[in-house]
Amino acid sequence: MSRKTRDLDNARYSPELIRKYENPEYARRAEEYERQARAEKGGRHGRQRTSRRAESQRNYSYDEGYYDSRNSQSDPARYQEQGYSYEDYLAARGESRQGKHGASRRAGRGSRRQPEASRPRKRHRFHLGRLIRNIIILVLILAVALFAYILSLTKNLDHVDTSGKNFAINDQVASDLKGYRNIAILGSDARRGESYTGSRTDAIIILSIKRTTGETRMISVMRDSYLKIRDGSGNLMLDKVTHAHAYGGGVDTISSLNRNLDLNIREYVVFNWQAVADTVDTLGGIEVDVKKNEIADLNKWGPETGRNVGSKYHKITHTGVQTLDGVQATTYCRIRKTSGGDTGRAQRYKKIMSAVLKKAASSPTKLSTLSKEVMPEIRTNMTQTQLATLMLRAPMMDMQKSISWPKSYYGGIVNGVWYAIPTTLNTNVKRLHRQAFGQTDYVPSATCRAISDEIVSQTGVSYGNN
Repeated sequence: MSRKTRDLDNARYSPELIRKYENPEYARRAEEYERQARAEKGGRHGRQRTSRRAESQRNYSYDEGYYDSRNSQSDPARYQEQGYSYEDYLAARGESRQGKHGASRRAGRGSRRQPEASRPRKRHRFHLGRLIRNIIILVLILAVALFAYILSLTKNLDHVDTSGKNFAINDQVASDLKGYRNIAILGSDARRGESYTGSRTDAIIILSIKRTTGETRMISVMRDSYLKIRDGSGNLMLDKVTHAHAYGGGVDTISSLNRNLDLNIREYVVFNWQAVADTVDTLGGIEVDVKKNEIADLNKWGPETGRNVGSKYHKITHTGVQTLDGVQATTYCRIRKTSGGDTGRAQRYKKIMSAVLKKAASSPTKLSTLSKEVMPEIRTNMTQTQLATLMLRAPMMDMQKSISWPKSYYGGIVNGVWYAIPTTLNTNVKRLHRQAFGQTDYVPSATCRAISDEIVSQTGVSYGNN
């Protein structure tokens, strides 16, 4: 007899049909599986899953030997012929009505799941763009915070509003020097407690910064330089440039420098002896190489400087590199009689300024103290933002060789007064623009040439002795 059919009531039927006939529960489940198979429309994978479930059901029925001729004792028909129910048949086999198939199906589903350890872990992609974006955001936050901090340090300044002033800047000069930021640093001879109004400038230094590279030069101008300035009534006249501040403050000083030297200065800072002493002391002193011929002048004028700044002067006893305190450093800026005259004084001011800038850049923790103690003593027309920007760029300044002006001059008595007469103004301005701004074929403005001719005409001096 074929294994694919069996006899039932003298007819041959497939085992599947016989089972459905004898087992209503199986028939119901088979119909349910077929209905599910028709309902599922999940594509190839869905049809494969349905096919596998149907095949498993058929194989289970066949392999378990319900109707296998080799295991006729398990035939439920024989149990029924003997008066037993289908439940008795299942009990004899140690199964429930659910049968092994349900458990097998669940086990089959579970067996297809991979163990936890063998599953491929989810890979996390590295996003370089996201990292760069986060770094940029962090840098911007830090920059804003630092700028806000620096801005807070400048709130105690003695600010002068100079909006609307043109500072006697020639149009051609403004165009030629647009790549440079020139700032006048003016050291006033005002004593402790005195106002800047009416004071003269002991030191005139131009801080020239190349905008594209940060290259920075200090140009020191001799205070006794014979130039055209405005008097107290606003009239132009030839006199020492140091008097420009006494007549018209910082505005007239930088206007005189622009008019005579063909510059584009718009910003200035004025400080007194007290500010120098307090700054140096706050920074813990600065290192200076003291020369032999400077010691006598330092110890002679030091006590007077101490009285003017309200501190005691400590005598200097030896030459060489040493740390100067505030009073000593201020005295070092002032001396000139036997220590190089006006030129020597300008050079010493530049040394002190350079040392202060370097020390301040390396001592950021001292900035808060400087803001509280020194800023109120400084007068400027720079806004808080302009000054804060300058302070932020200070550590990145590339200091170049300083320049003394005038290079060629006649130092002597003219009409009973000692002057430093540039010989000639035209020649010295050409040299300045070549050294400071790289203008090799510079032609001074018509205003500069006219002043140069007037100086020669009034003094009769056209050649230098220095």
